[in-house]
Amino acid sequence: MELRQYMALARKWAWLIILLCAIAAGSSYFYSRQIRPIYRADTTVLVGQNAQNQNPYVDPAQTATNFASAYALLATQPTVLQATAEAIQWSEPWQNLYFKVTAKAGGSQLIQISVTDFDPPQAATIANEVANQLILRGPISAQQKQSEDQRQFVSAQLQELKAQIETSQKSLTNLTNQAALENDPIKLNDLNARSAALQAKIADGQKTYASLSQLLAIGSNLFVTVLAPAQEPKSPISPNIPQNVLFAAIAGAVLAGGVAFLLEYLDDTIKDTDDVQRVIGLSTLGAITRISGIHQPKDHLITLKHPRSPISEAYRVLRTNLRFSGIENPTGALVVTSAGPGEGKTTTAANLAVTMAQAGRRVVLIDADLRRPMVHKFFGLPNDVGLCSMFLGDAPSLESILRPTQVETLRVITSGPLPPNPAEVLDSNLMKQTLQELRAQSDMVILDSPPILAVADATILGSRASGVILVIDSGRERSDAARRAVQALKQTNNKVLGVVLNKLSSKRSSGYYSYYYYSSKEKPKKETKPAPTQSPE
Repeated sequence: MELRQYMALARKWAWLIILLCAIAAGSSYFYSRQIRPIYRADTTVLVGQNAQNQNPYVDPAQTATNFASAYALLATQPTVLQATAEAIQWSEPWQNLYFKVTAKAGGSQLIQISVTDFDPPQAATIANEVANQLILRGPISAQQKQSEDQRQFVSAQLQELKAQIETSQKSLTNLTNQAALENDPIKLNDLNARSAALQAKIADGQKTYASLSQLLAIGSNLFVTVLAPAQEPKSPISPNIPQNVLFAAIAGAVLAGGVAFLLEYLDDTIKDTDDVQRVIGLSTLGAITRISGIHQPKDHLITLKHPRSPISEAYRVLRTNLRFSGIENPTGALVVTSAGPGEGKTTTAANLAVTMAQAGRRVVLIDADLRRPMVHKFFGLPNDVGLCSMFLGDAPSLESILRPTQVETLRVITSGPLPPNPAEVLDSNLMKQTLQELRAQSDMVILDSPPILAVADATILGSRASGVILVIDSGRERSDAARRAVQALKQTNNKVLGVVLNKLSSKRSSGYYSYYYYSSKEKPKKETKPAPTQSPE
């Protein structure tokens, strides 16, 4: 299919696409509103390693990353989850935490612990407690605790030793000042001895302080700590109503597109000129829009009622296309038929006859449908005497059954009393002579024939005419029926001039003719209806 065909298909089924999208989106919205919202709280845990690594052949970052992956798996183990449930006094079975807690390391030293719950505060509480239990029950928890105790002890000793050193330094300063002022040799020697002993004590304290400081700096190699505690979530993560509505609308559009393509695939009716050419291999002579506002049979004569309407212009285009087919040279006889009933063949024949007569040609319209005649109703003519009257001997001459119409050069022969054997009447020599006489005294004879698939009347008339046009109801006529109709005409050596697509929608017909060119000039003024003329009836 071409892009133009896809666009036409989208326009045709736009109502279905919009309807299914609206239903899907609306259903998703109301369903999402009924779902209880779920909240998520996240705690970030850091697994690190001190810079003072005693093994120069081991990468500290890689070691911490491996430990982080192990800790992420440990966070959802029964040991941690059961301890978490006991710590927060979980009212439900601790196994339910399996469905609420997730942890992932993601190839880094950070572990993200996520907890989902209907209650936002409870989600944050569970996330923080899982992190806490993970630290307490991890593989390096004992080492980390021992290191922390040692750190606290060393820190206390360092503070005490620092105070002692500072006190000794002050005492040394006082002794030095006293020795500078003392003149007694005995007391001076005593002050010097005390100063020397105090200096040795200060040196030993400083050496011990440096050793303890180095021990405190080395500490434990690995550590686990909470980097970002969980906060109470403010907005739910599910349901995501805008996202659900969007996805539902997309699903509705896809479903509608699938349904549309399926219906188009199953629909084998003829809808446009491309279908006509593809299915039956004939050209389209005219495309006629569906006539609206029909309340009585006379309303079918759109070329008389609204001669400047777009539909009337379409019939004039049909008239022009028939002229190029050579059917009028020198005088022609045209059969208008269809595959089945109700496709608008009589409407086409009547309006075509009017447009030809309006162009100044002498036209005779014959109602050759001797089973369901309609031409007399269109023109408001009596049907007591007509074509069949000649075969019954009720008509003295051909002129007696020719009836004038509102158009000066258009005359009509109605069907008259219906015979029991229409096919024999149409195939008689009298009918052949009648057609010859009518063709001799007119420019064009148009015969409204019965449907071709119903009876053989159309093929009989077509063999005695210059050509046949097939009227197809757009969007209703099936491809198989149209093919059989054309095949029936060609098997009897009838010349099929082309197809008239009837009852087109306004959107389809806009592609064939620029109808609005004729009507736009009269838009500012309200169209006035022509004065009704008295029919010959």
